[in-house]
Amino acid sequence: MMQETRKSALILAAGIGSRLKELTISKPKALIEINGKTLLEIAINNLIINGFNHIVINVHHHANQIIDFVNIHNFFGIEIEISNESDMLLDTGGALLKALPLFSQSEIVLVHNVDIVSNINLKVVFKSFQNDTSDALLLCRNRESSRKFMCTKDQTLIGWRNKITGEKKMIKGKANDYQEVSFSGIYFIRPQILSNFKIEKCSIIDIFLKLAENHCIKCEVDDDGYWFDLGKKEDLKQISQMITTL
Repeated sequence: MMQETRKSALILAAGIGSRLKELTISKPKALIEINGKTLLEIAINNLIINGFNHIVINVHHHANQIIDFVNIHNFFGIEIEISNESDMLLDTGGALLKALPLFSQSEIVLVHNVDIVSNINLKVVFKSFQNDTSDALLLCRNRESSRKFMCTKDQTLIGWRNKITGEKKMIKGKANDYQEVSFSGIYFIRPQILSNFKIEKCSIIDIFLKLAENHCIKCEVDDDGYWFDLGKKEDLKQISQMITTL
């Protein structure tokens, strides 16, 4: 009997959820419900549908509630592990670095924010990235956002900027012709390229920009289907009305 190929994902579920205000005082953002299902359950089921069989969930805010939730659901019938950040919230970059030992057998890791709900075909993107030579693939969209990735015509990441503060970070400083796209909160990465990073609190954006100095980091735009960032209460109401089955 052939052993099933491991397809790994990290769900970022440790955040405080401050934009949701009173909704996250007594529970983590990951356990906020949409039409009777928690954001965590929606994310896990979506990953399973797309063929992922090994999931790591990072936890911090009301960590035990998430751990209990996974236990109650019998780990959703797959391999689920916890990366516990109860002592210190490590931000989006530090979260991946801390979880790396749990991906020692994984050639590719998909990282997915728990508050992103979309119908992007992750199975197809995984296969495409698997056959590609790039080291990371950042899924992006053409949408309004105050923070933008800057990439060349061939989709190679060369910089980032904050439209509100004016902050701008460029890679190698040689490209003047670029396009700006918005990060979707979903990306694929080959974890071995992170071996020289030390575990510390940091943004994944800074890690991408550092990696882009010597590695091929691609920004792939996918505007098909739906995509929601459920960081605010009004976003939760909108998606509950638009999508009745998740």
